[in-house]
Amino acid sequence: MHDAGCGVGESSGNIIDMAHTTPPETGTGWTYAGNVYTIAAGANVTVTGNNGGSQRRIAVAPGATASITLKDATIDVLTHAQSPLLLNTSADVTLTLAGGTNNTLTAGVNSAGIQTTGATLTINGTGILTATGVRGGAGIGGGNGDGGKITITDGTVIATSVSDGVGGGGAGIGGGYLTGGIGGSGTIKITGGTVTANGSGGGAGIGGSYLAGSDGTIEITGGTVTANGSNNGAGIGGGQIGSGGTIEITGGTVTATGGNNGAGIGGGINGAGGTIKITGGTVTATGGSGAAGIGGGNGSIDGGKLTMNGNGVVFASSVSDKDTEHKTSGILFTDSSSSSTFYGNSVTLTDDVTIPADKTLTIPNGATLTVPEGKTLTNNGTIDNEGTINNNGRIFSRAGGITGSGTFNGNPVEYPPNDPTPTGGGSSGCSTGAGMAGALIPVLALWGTRRRRE
Repeated sequence: MHDAGCGVGESSGNIIDMAHTTPPETGTGWTYAGNVYTIAAGANVTVTGNNGGSQRRIAVAPGATASITLKDATIDVLTHAQSPLLLNTSADVTLTLAGGTNNTLTAGVNSAGIQTTGATLTINGTGILTATGVRGGAGIGGGNGDGGKITITDGTVIATSVSDGVGGGGAGIGGGYLTGGIGGSGTIKITGGTVTANGSGGGAGIGGSYLAGSDGTIEITGGTVTANGSNNGAGIGGGQIGSGGTIEITGGTVTATGGNNGAGIGGGINGAGGTIKITGGTVTATGGSGAAGIGGGNGSIDGGKLTMNGNGVVFASSVSDKDTEHKTSGILFTDSSSSSTFYGNSVTLTDDVTIPADKTLTIPNGATLTVPEGKTLTNNGTIDNEGTINNNGRIFSRAGGITGSGTFNGNPVEYPPNDPTPTGGGSSGCSTGAGMAGALIPVLALWGTRRRRE
């Protein structure tokens, strides 16, 4: 171990050093045999060091509940069906990424970087983890098996499935080849952190693998999540020919991009859209060729159901579900229109939002948009305020970017220095606006070092 007085490359106590070439048979909470450190029930171990291209790896005993901390650990160059960190059936592991550390787990073929089939994994901490599955194995989840139950609360997590051109691929986070994204009763839940998930060989970024759907629940409540589907796989949802399953987003900044023929959020090629609910967060969903941004994959006749009944702001290349009955609150942009659709009478941003240069955010008469304290709305396009804006946070806008005759309350808009004095955006604190020419909207220029109040 590195921190308790032993030489570099030694395992003892509750420290497992992957660089140790001749480990003892036992330590505190672990045993070692046949190149495998087996973690026992109740263990609290720290894994560090580089296995140096050997087959030394970690496995958690069946049914064991254990805590593992990764501290600059590297486990890779494994052979067929070997996972760097294998959670056996019914194991329940809390995995902490030590702050300031960089950890790399790379599987052998048909295995996951962290293999969780039939098990439960919770990832926290502030370090960095790169987990890679190979030929059918998920980055985190199944290795030719279902993905188990996976929760990510913090840290920087990069989970990638890599195809070697032989057989089908896995999800970045979720299922291994020929299996569902998360198993019949499991879930994938992301509540925080920065998460990037890349599928391969027909696998979704987050969800199902090649020839499989996402048959459990994918829930995102926070964090920054980027999910990229492989060819024929969804960004979030089904793998090749798989449906989207049940997907719920209540917060966070989510960017989901389908592979060729795969939906951004929803089905893989020929896969149904599933049940998708967005009640918060800032969501960008882009479908591959012939597929929806949100909904069905290319060739599907079932676009699924999209519910918006909260404070979500959604940018989608397209949406399969045209029914407005279950879209009661939220803001939706699609590629087919330069202007947004504002559902309901009130939306409060849950995360930062940026309006693209070619888009117009329209607040209709009678509707209210609230930017709460701690949140930022950046306007690179146009905000047409015919209703009410309550700015308790920060609004950055290009000059002249806010128009309309609605009401503006709260903190002044911030403009870049040296731009012409903006006009429009409605009256300040009034029930009716003065229009473009007579607008009383306050201006505070804070971009750069120059400050200006007008």
